[in-house]
Amino acid sequence: MDNSATMPASSGETLSSIASGASAELFDLGGNQVLKLFRDSVSDEMIVREIEASIHAVGSNVPTVAAIARQDRNGRRGIVYPRLDGGTVMDWVRRNPMRAGWALDQMGSIHSAIHRAEGGTLRSVKQVLTTDIAHGPAPLLVQRAAIAYLDMLPDGKMLTHGDFHLGNVMMTPQGMIVIDWSKAAAGHPAADAVRSEMLMRFGIGPSDWVTNLWRDWAAGRLRRAWLAALPGVTARELDQWRPVVALAWLRARDAERTPAFMCYLNKALNRAGLPTLR
Repeated sequence: MDNSATMPASSGETLSSIASGASAELFDLGGNQVLKLFRDSVSDEMIVREIEASIHAVGSNVPTVAAIARQDRNGRRGIVYPRLDGGTVMDWVRRNPMRAGWALDQMGSIHSAIHRAEGGTLRSVKQVLTTDIAHGPAPLLVQRAAIAYLDMLPDGKMLTHGDFHLGNVMMTPQGMIVIDWSKAAAGHPAADAVRSEMLMRFGIGPSDWVTNLWRDWAAGRLRRAWLAALPGVTARELDQWRPVVALAWLRARDAERTPAFMCYLNKALNRAGLPTLR
């Protein structure tokens, strides 16, 4: 994230920027509070869901922070949060590469803690996947087969984050804290774990061959830590969810390593007995 910008506040004061990302900017409000101002591309639905999911997650003892209030500034929609000291786990790992394994193990434990909480009234993971597959670029034959396959998978009712990766976990003096609940849902933990696996391996970021080796290793380390911390969920269940989670990602995928991802997707489809995109 880039730092440095400022913006005028409605009272005439100037808010200092803390960070800036693709979907939002973060400004210091003082009093240990920050204002997350969303960009126009973010829907009202996602903002409401982020507020509700963050409050629900705190109430479920997940290490995160709850939204304090909805607040708009200069025509932009925003949420007030408690300020967190520290940076993302991604930044921490860059400064402490030899401790990356430890950090990933901690993340796996936190991810499992999310999945031990119920999702409450949040939208259904299966509904999200069905919509994304149906509106994605895959041929109709593949879509229909994948949706029929998805219908047979267990619904699940646990809390899922939907965007759990090194950039959405903060390293603070109080420990790791999960942020950004805009893609939260209720469903099967394995679907969320597969989503994280894809983000780690094929999400936006450097994609030189050395980094790709590290990304693949990191995804595997996170997966193993998550499985060890969540008894009752198996690697086979990850295999079952992988084809539909990957196919759904095609709808709005903005990522790296496209040839490698398509190989990953087609392998998952083939293992599930579904038509591939070759």
